[in-house]
Parts: sequence; structure tokens; C-alpha cells
Amino acid sequence: MEKTKIFIDMPIRPEDKHPTTLPDQTTVMVKYRAADGAQCAFVTQVVGRDKRNIELLALQKPKLEDIHRQQRREFLRVPFNLELELVYLDSISKNIITAKARGHDISGGGLAFIIPTDLPMQANDIIGFRFRMNLEGKGFDIVGKARVIRISPPTDAGYKTVSLKYYELQENDRQLIVQYSFKRQIEMREKGVLGS
Repeated sequence: MEKTKIFIDMPIRPEDKHPTTLPDQTTVMVKYRAADGAQCAFVTQVVGRDKRNIELLALQKPKLEDIHRQQRREFLRVPFNLELELVYLDSISKNIITAKARGHDISGGGLAFIIPTDLPMQANDIIGFRFRMNLEGKGFDIVGKARVIRISPPTDAGYKTVSLKYYELQENDRQLIVQYSFKRQIEMREKGVLGS
């Protein structure tokens, strides 16, 4: 990406596997997924080509206000039964609270965990979290912050489920979570727990 241009791989038609010829001034619609998972699209024009390591197509860079974002939940949540370490500021007492929680579900957009009902937590609280996740035989420490968006009514057993949306998370950690979620989806499909 440069000041006035975006460079992309030469588009290829799936049916003929050859780069598509797009003359300069051709109007095109570009769709992509933002880092937060939102579907984005903009209309622009072809403004040339460039040969670097490979041949690239140059597009006119759109203004930010010309990019349309479609907010939708595109990350499927999958069961997540790992232990999390939490740290946050109680919004009422202003005390710093450290606690452990049991994961409930997770996706590339957020996570949910289960905590005892007597642990104070409010909607919009910012929760620091850490957990260790295994993927492809390796362990990864995932650390981030998330905003509380929903707290379920307490169960008879004295627990509540807290749903959060990521507020501060390294992109490589998000990608690890997405990979973990895809792997879990595949496992669940194979077990017949999740529909195709």
C-alpha cells in the first residue's frame, strides 16, 4: 500500500487459472476482511501495473469514507475449556482483582468464561486475560484485554457466564485463536456435533 495506490496480485479467474486482463481505468469492486473480521468493500479503478518480485495490479487507493463495512459475526464460537487468569479493576470498589476462570467458548472476535456469581464484574469492564493454548503440538501463551459485553443470569450452582469482545490483542495471537477455532470446528464436524 502506498500513498495513492494499492498493489495486489494479478487477479485470476478460477475457471481458467490465468491472470485476468484488466485495462487501466477499469472500474472494479474490491472485497476484503478487516483485522476485526468485518467484511469490507470499495469501488475503485485500475491505474496501472508494476513488476516487483511478481507482476502486480495497481488500484487507486480509496478514501476511508468510501470503504463500506458490513458488521456481522463471522467468527464461529467453539467450546473452549481452558483455564484463564484474569486481572481487572472492579468498577465499583476500584480494587484490582485477580482471579481464575474456566473458558466457555472462543472465537477470533471474543471469548466467554465462567466465574462464581460472587466475583464482581460489570458490563463494559476491561478484563486482562492470559491462557495457554496448544496448537499443532506447541504451546502458546495468549495475553490480551477484552471488554465485557454480556453477563448471563447466575445458575443455581452459583456461576455466571461472561461474554467479552477483544479490546487489545496482538494480531498474531488472534490468528492463533482463529486457527484453534477452525481446528475445533473440524473436530466437531468429524464427531457429528456441528452441522456441515
